Amino acid sequence: MLTRRHVEVITGLCVALLGAITAYGSLENGIGWTDFGPASGYFPFRIGILLLALGLVIAARYALSHRRRAPTQTAPEVTGPAALHDDAGLDVRFMPDGAIGRIGSILVPTTICAALIPWLGLYLSGGLFLLFSIITLGKTGFPKALAISVGVMAAFFFMFEWWFQVPLAKGIIMPAIGIY
Repeated sequence: MLTRRHVEVITGLCVALLGAITAYGSLENGIGWTDFGPASGYFPFRIGILLLALGLVIAARYALSHRRRAPTQTAPEVTGPAALHDDAGLDVRFMPDGAIGRIGSILVPTTICAALIPWLGLYLSGGLFLLFSIITLGKTGFPKALAISVGVMAAFFFMFEWWFQVPLAKGIIMPAIGIY
């Protein structure tokens, strides 16, 4: 059974690994001080060491915290900011029944949307993603969902393309119909 304690330790170790990779990668760019100021790896190295240390502290804190019997309910009763640091809920099951399905209902369409960006472009694939999400997850009718999706993506198009003048991925369809 995967508990919150396991997830906290794994997260801490992943943060530590990210910090180690960052610190190691910055060694190529120099981590010292040059005649012109800090070398290009100076700050990334220090941030990487900080992430490494904090990740190890997080992993050790949750791995070594006092083990308690899991309460009968699935989540601790403590709420608010204190709930994040309460050790009572560390040994409860991490994800309740049905959580994987709810995660998948967002992850699969998001992955499909990201995979379609090279062909459909960001605006069209994002609009389809919004349309699907509003209809399936928001339980909204097709006409209203279509209006919201088109409106949001049109606002993004005008904001990025005209206002910020930052062209985003158009795919192959938008240039084919004259939008580039």
